[in-house]
Amino acid sequence: MEKAGDIEFKCVQEECDGLVQFSILNVNQHISVQCPSCHKDYTFNKDFSDKIKKFVDLILAVRASEDILGNTYVAIDVDNHSVRVPYRLLLTRLNTLLTLQIGTQEIIFKFRVEPLQTQA
Repeated sequence: MEKAGDIEFKCVQEECDGLVQFSILNVNQHISVQCPSCHKDYTFNKDFSDKIKKFVDLILAVRASEDILGNTYVAIDVDNHSVRVPYRLLLTRLNTLLTLQIGTQEIIFKFRVEPLQTQA
């Protein structure tokens, strides 16, 4: 992740459609952010920060493996048919999301990461 790789999630307030954002650079700290629309405060504890950090480590591990991804596939088998999807294609076309249970709500965190470089 060359840039800060912002993380964002939709505000949990019922009538708010705000998008709360923070940076992965802050995952080792006690994170506190505010919704820009309704100004609801969010404070994330160490357990939450640890989960985000593990997910960031996973993304960085994939980045470190970028040179072998051209030879790696995800196979989808249905009956007698198999479709191989290049792993690199999945990483350049799919959003990176992490779903966590916070209190009684399930919240989806979207990681805005730079796509992998295309091979020549």
